[in-house]
Amino acid sequence: MHRARRRFDLSAVAELLLGVPTVLSSLLIVGLVGKALTPGTLWLLPVVWLVSGVIVFVPATDKVLAVVAHRLRRPTPTESDLLKPLLDEVCGAAGVDPRRFWLRIQNSREINAMAVGGHVVGVSTAALRLPGPQLEAVLAHEVGHHLAGHTKISLLRWWYELPARWTVWLVVMAGVVIHAVGSAIGTSGARAISIALVVVLAAAALVVSPWLVLVPVVAPLLALSSRRAELHADRVAAELGYGPLLLEVLQRWVKEGHDEQRARAGLRSRMLASHPSCAHRISRLHNKK
Repeated sequence: MHRARRRFDLSAVAELLLGVPTVLSSLLIVGLVGKALTPGTLWLLPVVWLVSGVIVFVPATDKVLAVVAHRLRRPTPTESDLLKPLLDEVCGAAGVDPRRFWLRIQNSREINAMAVGGHVVGVSTAALRLPGPQLEAVLAHEVGHHLAGHTKISLLRWWYELPARWTVWLVVMAGVVIHAVGSAIGTSGARAISIALVVVLAAAALVVSPWLVLVPVVAPLLALSSRRAELHADRVAAELGYGPLLLEVLQRWVKEGHDEQRARAGLRSRMLASHPSCAHRISRLHNKK
């Protein structure tokens, strides 16, 4: 087996660059809040916020996100006895310490797996029913995400985008409330005032979060970057010797109709899909043989 190349790939770099507009909007919002709260030291809050990004690299953050964001739990002794030897084999092939990764379980009837932060490798309860070699290949794919830095970059981008996203959410909620109040009053004047206020809120949101203008362009590009990251993780798994086994898993998904569901979803959904089709992944893996 070949050792995996532990480096950021282009998809991770692309995701980092595509997040810049939103991060700059977040910085502007934090700066405005800082100006209101600490007018004498305008730089203080933005600096504290920028430094706060180190929380992404704190191991405890991965454990919290695994539970809160992904509803992952610790494996039972039986599940651990099944998964740990498989992860040890993958890490041995990759030349990394298996103690670097924490196994977690998602209660789900669908075969699924995920990499979270810098340490968590999660699999669904349905995935546990895969034949051992196939399950090992799935773990190799998730370890490939960690080795390429995909998960850390995604988490860092998510953290720095929070102020901008929260601001947009608050504006949308305020607009919904104002519109509901105007409709409840029912007079033409109240409706006109509510519409005017909603327009003002939307304009204010664009001023403090100009990244909204770029969403129609950035969203498909981020999805494309995510799909490339999946192909890269497949390639890492193949380099570790799991290509044929990963093909078996993907061919199983094709038989279960995953690609048919995707085809029915429409062009827009396919453009915003975070994963490439199974057929595309299979084709790329065949080309790597």
